[in-house]
Amino acid sequence: MKTSLEHLKPLMRCSLCDHKYEPNKALLLEDQDGQTTFHVTCSSCGVSTMVFVSTGQFGVISMGVLTDLKGAEVKNLYGNEAISSDQVLDIHTFFKSFAGSVKEFI
Repeated sequence: MKTSLEHLKPLMRCSLCDHKYEPNKALLLEDQDGQTTFHVTCSSCGVSTMVFVSTGQFGVISMGVLTDLKGAEVKNLYGNEAISSDQVLDIHTFFKSFAGSVKEFI
């Protein structure tokens, strides 16, 4: 993991407070075909970010997305199958006809 994030050290700063991230605390989620995805939490302000980095013939492109997910949650969810539009419609239909309380649902 260290070697794949080593070349990203200059880019690894919190987008909120500009504090340097600690590369050894980044959670590597994917590193293949010039695309790297990782989750990192700022040790200064506590904000978590999903970072997507792509390298190609024109250089490095990166994008950070702030998230409220913790590392363990991201590790569990990342790469899972996306929710389909049919699943969204099914749950909408269910709730439209659901007459119970929130306690019953949970």
